[in-house]
Amino acid sequence: MKFMKPFVALTIGSVVATSMIPKVNAEAIVDDTIVTLGESLSSNQQQWVLDRVEAPAGIDPIIATVADEEKYLGDAVPQAQRGGGMYSSARIKLMEEGTGLNIKTENVTWVTEDMYANALVTAGVTDADIYITSPIRVTGTSALTGIMKAYDVTASETGIELSEERKVLAQEELAVTSEIGKTVGQDDVAGLMNEIKAAIANEKPETNIEIRDIVIQVLNQNNVQLSDTQLNRLTGLFENMQQANLDWGSISDGLKGAGQNVQSFLEQEEVKGFFARLFAALSNFFKSLTN
Repeated sequence: MKFMKPFVALTIGSVVATSMIPKVNAEAIVDDTIVTLGESLSSNQQQWVLDRVEAPAGIDPIIATVADEEKYLGDAVPQAQRGGGMYSSARIKLMEEGTGLNIKTENVTWVTEDMYANALVTAGVTDADIYITSPIRVTGTSALTGIMKAYDVTASETGIELSEERKVLAQEELAVTSEIGKTVGQDDVAGLMNEIKAAIANEKPETNIEIRDIVIQVLNQNNVQLSDTQLNRLTGLFENMQQANLDWGSISDGLKGAGQNVQSFLEQEEVKGFFARLFAALSNFFKSLTN
């Protein structure tokens, strides 16, 4: 199979640098695989992660540190959600262009699969199969940190470069998602963000007023009520994205496999069948009124 991009797998966890598992002639990329480990895992936990993600022999892991978390997440993630250590790990494989993101998590308590997808697509990570895990239950922010760091470290080899502007937008999106999640619920907020992105990609707004109208429209469709402050933060985020000239089509495509894609939802046979039945019922109702 011919890939548009190199096929890369990435693992994120955490490990004390001085206790790294020794490797001979180690390379950052082995068999199109990249591994990063954070600085909190013990030697046994390191090995557990490497075994769990089936890391190739001879890999030289990239270390994700607390300083990295400050760099890549900034103040976007509340301190209470950072878990006090670097443990979560991920295996990422870059897929064919247009595949979108497919994300599965294990032992992650705060960052949902769709939250990972939204933040990563905004940062510029697309077309990948990602498996995130940890030897203990953690919030999952370390994995997000490690993923973005690994893309930066290997950019010259993979050809995938995350711009600073997009990484800042990803930070802002995490902050807004965390805030809106207090009202909507952590399990639903990322899907809501995904719907807004899909709607913007479809309607192609040109002004901030049009963006705000789309946001309000999606909120109403989902029966979500936000405070004026929350609504302003949410619309401000998408206005900033618009000003950054993001390719909304590629962002929507990148979220294809994220589980909350609007178009894929509408294309499901059972959904189309539901709307067909609804239309028929309404049609019969109005005919009965006419009769």
